[in-house]
Amino acid sequence: MSLVGANGQLFGWAASTWLWLDQFGILAGDLMICLSLAGVVWAWLRRDAIRRWFVTNRFPAVGEEAADEGRWDAILFTISRPEVPVWVLRQQRPGAIALLATEESRPPALAVKEQAAELGIVVVGPEYIGDPDDPAESRERAARLIERLRALGHDRIAVDVTGGKTPMSLGAFMAAEEAGCVSLYVSTQYDPDLKKPHLPSARLRCISRPIDS
Repeated sequence: MSLVGANGQLFGWAASTWLWLDQFGILAGDLMICLSLAGVVWAWLRRDAIRRWFVTNRFPAVGEEAADEGRWDAILFTISRPEVPVWVLRQQRPGAIALLATEESRPPALAVKEQAAELGIVVVGPEYIGDPDDPAESRERAARLIERLRALGHDRIAVDVTGGKTPMSLGAFMAAEEAGCVSLYVSTQYDPDLKKPHLPSARLRCISRPIDS
C-alpha cells in the first residue's frame, strides 16, 4: 500500500498543507531556541538564588555540640552581655569577629571588642541596630557584616545568636542561613548570686550548618 497519493504528495495531502506544516515546524523550533536562551539568561541573573536553593540547609546538626567541628575563621556575635562572647573567643580563637549590637548594648560590645584586641583578633564593627524588635534590620546588618568578613578573606564564618533580643537573633540567624554560615548558640546556666552566666557550665552548640560544611 503506497502512502503517496495521486498528486505525488505523502498521504495525498496538498502541497500547500505540507508547506504550512514545514513553516510551522520552523517556527516551533525557533520558539524553543528563544525559550532556551531566555532560560539561560534568567538562570544567570538568578544564579545566586538558584545556588542557595540547591544547597538549602536541611538542619543536619541541630543541637549538637560544636566543640569538635574545628575552629572558624571568623564569628559574628549578637551582643547583650560580654561574658559569653568573650568565653567563645577564648575557646575558638578566630582570626576575626564582627559585632552586632544595640545602643543599649554598646558598653558590652565595646568590652568584647577590647578583649578581642588583646587576643590579637581583628574586629569588624560594632554595627548598631536602631530597632532590636525589627528582625529585618538585624538581618540586613548581619548580612552586611558577613560580607565584610568575607572581604577580609574569611570563608569559614559562624554566627553566634546567643545574645540580643529574640527578633535580633532571628534576623541574624536568617542572614546566616542565606549566606550559608554555621549558626551557633551557647547554652549555659545562670548564676543567681553573681547575676551572670555560669561559664563552667557553658556549651557551644550548633543550631544549623550547611549540608556541605
